[in-house]
Amino acid sequence: MNRDAVPLVDRIAFGAIVVAVGARVMIAFSSMLIFDMDPAIDASPFIGATPAESLLLDALAFGSASWLLVRRMLSEKTIDWSWVLIALACIPAIILALFHGATDAEQLWRGSTWVAGIAIALALIAQNGGSSATFLRRMVVASLAGIAVVMCVRGVAQLTCEHISNVQYYTENRDTFLRSQGWLPNSPQTLSYERRLFQNEATGWFGFSNIFATVAAGSAVLIANIAIGRGVVAARSWLWFCTFLSAGLVIASGSKGGVSALALGLVVTIVVRRWSALARPLLVALPIIAICGVILRGMIGLQWGEQSLLFRWYYLIGAVKTLLSSPWIGVGPAGFQSSFVQFRPVECVEEVVSAHGAFADWMIAFGLAGFGLVAIQLVLALWSAPQSTAKSKIVDEESRSTPMVGVVELSIAVVVLSSIISIVFEAPTLDSMGYVWRFGGLAAGSVSAWAVVKIMETGKVSADRAVGIGLCGIAAVVLTHGQIDMVFWLPGSALWAWLVLGIATWWNRRDWDVDALAKIPVQAMPRMELKRIALAGFSLFFLVLALGFVFVVSPALVRQDQLAMQAANHLNEEAQKSSSELLAAARAQAGESLFSASQIWPRRTVYALRAAEQLQSAASCDPLPTEAGSWLRSGRESAQSVEEIGSCQFAARLLLSTIAIREAEISSGSWEAARDALRRLLAMNPRHSESWLRLAEVLKQLGDRPGAHAALQSALEANETFSLDPLRQFSADRRALIEKQMLELN
Repeated sequence: MNRDAVPLVDRIAFGAIVVAVGARVMIAFSSMLIFDMDPAIDASPFIGATPAESLLLDALAFGSASWLLVRRMLSEKTIDWSWVLIALACIPAIILALFHGATDAEQLWRGSTWVAGIAIALALIAQNGGSSATFLRRMVVASLAGIAVVMCVRGVAQLTCEHISNVQYYTENRDTFLRSQGWLPNSPQTLSYERRLFQNEATGWFGFSNIFATVAAGSAVLIANIAIGRGVVAARSWLWFCTFLSAGLVIASGSKGGVSALALGLVVTIVVRRWSALARPLLVALPIIAICGVILRGMIGLQWGEQSLLFRWYYLIGAVKTLLSSPWIGVGPAGFQSSFVQFRPVECVEEVVSAHGAFADWMIAFGLAGFGLVAIQLVLALWSAPQSTAKSKIVDEESRSTPMVGVVELSIAVVVLSSIISIVFEAPTLDSMGYVWRFGGLAAGSVSAWAVVKIMETGKVSADRAVGIGLCGIAAVVLTHGQIDMVFWLPGSALWAWLVLGIATWWNRRDWDVDALAKIPVQAMPRMELKRIALAGFSLFFLVLALGFVFVVSPALVRQDQLAMQAANHLNEEAQKSSSELLAAARAQAGESLFSASQIWPRRTVYALRAAEQLQSAASCDPLPTEAGSWLRSGRESAQSVEEIGSCQFAARLLLSTIAIREAEISSGSWEAARDALRRLLAMNPRHSESWLRLAEVLKQLGDRPGAHAALQSALEANETFSLDPLRQFSADRRALIEKQMLELN
């Protein structure tokens, strides 16, 4: 094949899509740059990407998808109606994602990633066949394999080096860290954090071992199927090593879901090889079977000791109740937690941000419009499976057998660029050994991309068939584990999961499309104007999103982060002067700056909450500042400004109750207002035992001894519901103290 057969701009567009995905899975993300810890103690910014950079990566995906849809619209080949129907099913969810994001930056940057993943999948499944498509498909598959190996090298680094260093650093700086978080040494928050910290597990850049295990398990299945085919011995040997590395990390992670997904992926590939007619119904059934398994586990109840699926059942119950409470527009991609604390079953001990299932998360976020995304995923599952050998014909044999000149170079470039972007973000925290691991991963990923391409070029049609089966296996892993974990919710993995489904569909559906269309006489082709208009419409929409994110939204978020960073630095400087008055004034100034930042569109709810926290902390300094009353009033106004926003409703009410109590303590407020604030909080989350204790104290101040006794009793009852997680329960000493207080109130 002539190198010019694949236009440079197409290579760039496809490369940009995979770079966006690769950077996503190799960068940590946070909703804010600073103030995740107390800057008075540690003013170091978050090492990773904030919403501003997240939206830029989404813009890269949107822009590339837009170009690919334009190219498809201008092509002479026919367009089938199935793509148009799939695209139309996406529209309600996309509109609602933007609707929720218009008033909340937290909803916007999370929802944007979901829409970007959908855009990638739409762009891939819209493509047609031919030699150019063969080139680009092989590049995407090789890049996916290379990126997976980079992640696995990071996983090895975490297990062998990083975990030891992290635990050592935490042990040496425990008191400072806990003060920066506002946690007591033996509080439930501290004990829960330490329980997770001390677990030696590979999490990659996701922060969750289950998500890492999903990516590693799916990649192991894909790479193993490629390695089976004919090819250069060195290439096959390297891929087998990568297969065992990925599979070994899944097993070492201890993720039961990850190990099950790995086994399932391998079983699916075996079934496809022997009974290919079962492939399509099997892939459609897998996500449904996973959900049914969760339901069955819930019906068994507490008689069985296994808890992972049991908790998924609790999340599912909360998801259904959330859907029923807001069926038309949903609560947005970031609104689940505030709803879940109201609707979770009494046995559930967690306050999660996701329902841990793609179907449930989409219906929670977008209401009934989420069913459109469910239908789309089931259609992609159907198309992700290879067709039976009897139906699969060799199409465009010349394009398959012609060497793909430039695939290796482009694949390696994608892996290298994604890795370099990751290294640039992490540079402030990397030591010499960290750089060795990062560049070692880069090199291993590049070799993997080369090996995959070499096998595909040598094996030709048989290798293409093996890749198709491998893509079917990785799709099975994503489809199944995506129903019991946050694969499609987490920004780091959402784009990767949609890319997997998109490339699996494009690879395995192409023969049927080309064969069917080849039988239709040109003069019998229906007019394509409406279909091409649909392509043009989506292309324009994605282009507008990309330009809007780059030139409007991302710069606004950067300005917010700059204000927050300036406030944090000033606060840290004043804290070093060991003056209570200066520290209080600096906290108040930081709160005012954060509130100003939160008002810049798109509204930054997390900064409004941090503003209220800083103002409340300023008013709690000793000795009591003369401005304490006005600071508390400003903090209350900041929290009230976001109290009805779904992504932070519970956190806002918790802050409002704290501020109201403080106002009453310094006589600038009333105990009645504190009582009302606590009751609003407990109406949302009746199992927040600490707030019941605080309500008891407030009621004692009001002289309501029976009410205080009842509040203490409610605190104990709420505490008992956390029996599945003893770390979140009161200690024996504290329970005895509460019971003593109840006796005094009788």
